[in-house]
Amino acid sequence: MTVSQAISAGLGAAWRNKAVVAPFFACNLLLAAAVAAPMHSAIADHLGHSMMANQLVPGFSASWLTEFQLSYSGFLKGFSIAIVYGGILFLVLNAVLSAGAFGVFSQSAPEDGGPAPGSLPWSMHAFGRGIGRFWGRFLRLTAIASVFYYALFWFWAGRAAQFNRWLFRDGVREAPHFYLEWLRWGLLFFCCFVVNAIVDYSRAALVAHPERSTLAALGDGAGFVAGRLGRVMAIYCALGVLSAGAVLVYAAFARFFPQSSVITVFLWFVVAQILLWVRWLLRLGSWGAAAAFYRAQAAEAAVPGGEPVKVSP
Repeated sequence: MTVSQAISAGLGAAWRNKAVVAPFFACNLLLAAAVAAPMHSAIADHLGHSMMANQLVPGFSASWLTEFQLSYSGFLKGFSIAIVYGGILFLVLNAVLSAGAFGVFSQSAPEDGGPAPGSLPWSMHAFGRGIGRFWGRFLRLTAIASVFYYALFWFWAGRAAQFNRWLFRDGVREAPHFYLEWLRWGLLFFCCFVVNAIVDYSRAALVAHPERSTLAALGDGAGFVAGRLGRVMAIYCALGVLSAGAVLVYAAFARFFPQSSVITVFLWFVVAQILLWVRWLLRLGSWGAAAAFYRAQAAEAAVPGGEPVKVSP
């Protein structure tokens, strides 16, 4: 399977199973609303019906933010802790829901006489069954990935940065230090992409071989990504460009459509939710591409002589 075929299969699977986007969208929207509610109450309490409230409608005010930070320093400290707990809950929630998504994308035909794979009942049935079967191992994969991410940031954002500063501590030329800093951040993001890919293909290995343990699937995913790093990164980059396009659309909308009334604020909210739904659809498309690519490569490897095998998405 080529890169374009994997992307097409992933996006096609996500589009045919659009109902699967709803749990991700709803759960994350509710979680974001629960985290943002205290901040909304604090801002409303601080502004009331003052003239500053009217001035903040069309644009942001740095002076107001400074005043708000001084007046609500205690609240902001507690709110930052709430954001940390919310982020942990976000990771756990999405790890559990991703088990259902991979359960949908790994199915090529009904196993128990259910409806066709493209229909809504089958999608949600496979989604629920995937959560029931794999949520525990997916959570363990997420925990292991968190350790990897911590190690990457500890090294590249911590030790490597200290070494770069020490290396040029007495130098007068800024260009080498500047370019090494860009290289350091580039390597950090590249390593994060690789870890993310390893986790995704480990998930694909788990649903393709449910009898495997978490560590066995992790080793399989790491070997799969290492052996096909170019194609795996090409899939991620292509889908990342599509996601960046959605962000650029929102940025353009925000730039040329200011919030000046209740109607425009409501339109902003609607557009933001549409783009968030598209962002989750693309994320599911990435998982679908990983499941299709892993399944196709496994089928090719199983055939003597490595003859390509067509695998239905």
